[in-house]
Amino acid sequence: MPDVAVDYELLYDVAKKARSLKEQVAEARTHAPDPSAEQIGPAGARTAVRQYYVRWSGAFKRSEEKLDKLGELYEKVGKEWAAWDFKLAADANRQGAAIAADLWKGRKAAYDEWQKLVAEGKADPNDPDAPKDPGQAPATWTTTDPNGNSTTTTYTYGPDGKPQTVTTTVTTKSGLTSTETTTYRPDGTYESRSTDVQGNVTVTNGHSTTADTAPNAKTTTSNFHSTTTSADGKTTVTSGDTSSVFNPQTGQRTTHTTYTTTGPDKDGKQRTVTGTIDTTVDDKGGETTTTVELKKDGSGTKTVETPDGRSQKWVSSTAGKDTGWRLES
Repeated sequence: MPDVAVDYELLYDVAKKARSLKEQVAEARTHAPDPSAEQIGPAGARTAVRQYYVRWSGAFKRSEEKLDKLGELYEKVGKEWAAWDFKLAADANRQGAAIAADLWKGRKAAYDEWQKLVAEGKADPNDPDAPKDPGQAPATWTTTDPNGNSTTTTYTYGPDGKPQTVTTTVTTKSGLTSTETTTYRPDGTYESRSTDVQGNVTVTNGHSTTADTAPNAKTTTSNFHSTTTSADGKTTVTSGDTSSVFNPQTGQRTTHTTYTTTGPDKDGKQRTVTGTIDTTVDDKGGETTTTVELKKDGSGTKTVETPDGRSQKWVSSTAGKDTGWRLES
């Protein structure tokens, strides 16, 4: 399958220029000039100018409509590609921020333990190999791509030193943006609010617990319920469960999510889809995500996203039995 490179910034910019040109055409159509004899000369010339605008007003109107549709098309395609790219960027940035936060916790614990031993007279305070003070907990993690688009994850911490809010914002030079803020409560519940590049607003509530399950392993289990409201007021509801195993020393993580989604499809018809998402993050931060979605009739899709940014999609009429998969061309 060949690589596909899409400059959604360019598409979005073309959409804005198409709409700007539409406004210029509309201005010309609705504000036809009425030059004086001093400006244009004989009355015949003035009549010709008026007739030109009368005869071509229909063409101007059709041009406005076509430019409007062209702007809508380019904006829609650009935002669809941007939404997919933003998701990958946000997930990768949150993963990087989480690893940085966990590494800081480990260094802080080692430093605090060493300080305790020094206070007890069991360690040399001048030991050159002693753990170094890691300073304040990391509050911001920012990555910038070669085009100048930035992704920033910001942490705030509660009195217990644990993350209280995590906000991730993706911003491009053309003005496309998406943001998500998750607030964690002491009782293990959380709320997440996000606005994607399309203007869809998603509110998610859930409960999460984390426990040490093996040496160098932490397992987080959570359940969630979310409602997405599109820009035109349509709602989609998703609920599910997630289990994630993380190794703080290596940064490796495996996550399994099951969910059910009810809402309108691309044609506006109500439908229910069940699915699974399996994600693995290696010790270099590379993330692979496999998403399987099943319809009521047993058909479905499987999408695999790899660390290099590639995405492949399979379809099957017997996906419920995990058979019959064929690569979508």
